[in-house]
Amino acid sequence: MNERDEWCSDPSVRKMRSVFSHMEAEQSKLLKKLGMSPFDIRLRSAREEAKDVFERTWSLANSRGLNVDEVEIAGLYMRCLAWGLRKTGIQVPTEGLPCEEHLNVLLQEVLQ
Repeated sequence: MNERDEWCSDPSVRKMRSVFSHMEAEQSKLLKKLGMSPFDIRLRSAREEAKDVFERTWSLANSRGLNVDEVEIAGLYMRCLAWGLRKTGIQVPTEGLPCEEHLNVLLQEVLQ
């Protein structure tokens, strides 16, 4: 059996790994800032809400031909997660949340 990671040479896989790495790092910072455990039971529903809104917004960005990098994608996810957390009753300040304005506009469009 070949133990070499065949996926490591695929640019799209490398990009997604980088996206997820940025998302995890930003999420950890936010949870620490909020004083929340990564195992807080409220996170499950907030993450599910965030995932749905994030996927719709990212899809909209792609359909409009916007070219976004890994950091911008992670910033978009953080805005979506903050929205999901607010839906569960957790107060999340918007100051300091990374998100490019053009992506934030799309997010607001999806949320309406």
